Amino acid sequence: MRRSIRFRVIAVAACLASAAVFLAPGVSGASGRTDESRGHRGHHQRAYFSLGDSVPFGYSPLLEDPWIPERFVGYPEIIGKHTRLKTTNFACPGQTAQALVSLDALDNGCFDARDFFRGEGLPFLHTDYDATQVDAAIDALHSGVRPALISVQGGGGEFVLCGDAAEEPGDFEACLADQLPKVTDSLVQVVRSLRAAGYHGRVVLVGYYPVPGLPDALADLDVAIERAARRTHVAFADVAALFTRYADRHHGDTCTTGLLVAFDDGECDIHPSQIGHRLIARAVLEAAAH
Repeated sequence: MRRSIRFRVIAVAACLASAAVFLAPGVSGASGRTDESRGHRGHHQRAYFSLGDSVPFGYSPLLEDPWIPERFVGYPEIIGKHTRLKTTNFACPGQTAQALVSLDALDNGCFDARDFFRGEGLPFLHTDYDATQVDAAIDALHSGVRPALISVQGGGGEFVLCGDAAEEPGDFEACLADQLPKVTDSLVQVVRSLRAAGYHGRVVLVGYYPVPGLPDALADLDVAIERAARRTHVAFADVAALFTRYADRHHGDTCTTGLLVAFDDGECDIHPSQIGHRLIARAVLEAAAH
């Protein structure tokens, strides 16, 4: 890959791109209401929860020094702005799908960074909480908030860990073969935990996007996520399809067409640019509308 794919935490410590998000039918920018919130009043039609890793967090290596959470604007904030849903972003950089549901699970830096920043008395996340993201979302549900939409994006952390651990040919593929079923099972557990807590609104499991050099492996990750969506009867946001169409239309790949964060030397990070985040927001809203 063009740059190291390990998430780097800086001890200390955006403008929105002009590309438009075309709101999908059933999620109204005027009322912030989805089909499942019609007929309900109060909290249910105004809230949106986002769970996941550095992608929904809005991470960009260009903004990490100084570390100020408000600088990181991702697709959850874009969705909130365009739907007028009050957004609670629980996402944590380095979080794996497995760690969404267990503090003892394999993690890629989220928990360590959260503990470090808290020990230094510095903010790290958009929303602070002590347990897992699922626990935090359920606590919010128990407080009386009934969001119109919850999106979950997980599995990228496992993907990165497999890439970092690979030393011999075939190591990466063998690691993914071991980890991807765990991604599916963990995302299933996320949805079932939310349902058991009494949430019956829209849930969207969010896929990933092509990165130059890794299209087949990332497609396998999306299959694992979509499998979890089918098992739990929730929507799957096919982000890869929108990114591929955009890149093809602009005669390049996801790096050269501006969908990924770009460095001055012309190389790209694996995280989406603001244009990329707007495409992810569109994919989530379109999935939620069906």
